[in-house]
Amino acid sequence: MNVNRPPLVLVVPCYNEATRLDGPRFIEAVDAYPWLQLLFVNDGSTDGTEQVLGALQAQRETRIACLHLPRNGGKAEAVRRGLLHVSGSDDGLCGFWDADLSAPLTELVALRETLQRRPEVQWVWGIRLRALGRQVTRRPLRHYLGRLFATCSSILLGIDSYDTQCGAKLFRNSAMLRTVLSEPFRSRWIFDVELLTRAQGVLDVAQQATLEQVVFEQPLGRWEHRAGSKVRGADFLHALRELLVIRNARAQWRRRVL
Repeated sequence: MNVNRPPLVLVVPCYNEATRLDGPRFIEAVDAYPWLQLLFVNDGSTDGTEQVLGALQAQRETRIACLHLPRNGGKAEAVRRGLLHVSGSDDGLCGFWDADLSAPLTELVALRETLQRRPEVQWVWGIRLRALGRQVTRRPLRHYLGRLFATCSSILLGIDSYDTQCGAKLFRNSAMLRTVLSEPFRSRWIFDVELLTRAQGVLDVAQQATLEQVVFEQPLGRWEHRAGSKVRGADFLHALRELLVIRNARAQWRRRVL
């Protein structure tokens, strides 16, 4: 796979997704969008995920690649390794997308257009905003826990993000992105928040832009809860603890950036 100057390379982290991965929908996407390439990151799966991904890659060898990690390190590390693998030049776009396709790949078009239309925006993140005219279906408990988490994140970190945890995100390939990804995340569950705090540290040092100017949250037109998610309600408590870990690590990160 040529990742030197791709139009858009999308990282798809996978852990034990052999029975859930909808291969035909990924094939449809690369056939429909000539600017799209896919990198599946197999995060040390113990089921038949490696074989499923191998068969998928064989169908579109020039558009689909696989990165197999020897052991399970969690979604945060799988995404970080995948993005580092594809963001080596200051050209093109990259991103990551949840393997269950809760957000259909058709949503890529609007997110990509935002980056093309607004050169000042470095990152565009899909958010799950329930509103008239949008097909966003979430379990009520997940929705309200998400709103509570966003409030806690704002209070503890001073970052007013509506929905950090939606797995539909695009980035410009840039030195800022590579700096943010240069170290493993402290958080296993809410690394998306850590991406924002690290970016804020880089921007504070550069004093050229603010987080609000370079990160754009864009409501998705469609998002649907998928059965089989590995995230459980009890993980909300883990997420709150990790907010404190991220807050404590923020000062150390800024010193390293300097």
